[in-house]
Amino acid sequence: MFTAILLVLFLGGALSLAFRLTGALIAALLWLFVKIPLALVFWVLGLALCCTLILIPLGLRCLGLGTRLFIPGI
Repeated sequence: MFTAILLVLFLGGALSLAFRLTGALIAALLWLFVKIPLALVFWVLGLALCCTLILIPLGLRCLGLGTRLFIPGI
């Protein structure tokens, strides 16, 4: 009985660790393949919009959005 309890605790801990690692991997892949390309697109769009006089505010907002996508938390 004691062995069965230890086995369940060990398997539960291993399963919990596997789920945490899988979640971290998915989050890293999402950042790498979705957020970084979107940030680059917004940076390029922002730079292009800043070249025109009337669209400078929109260009600055695009640059800020690209920065916030690339560096979350700022």
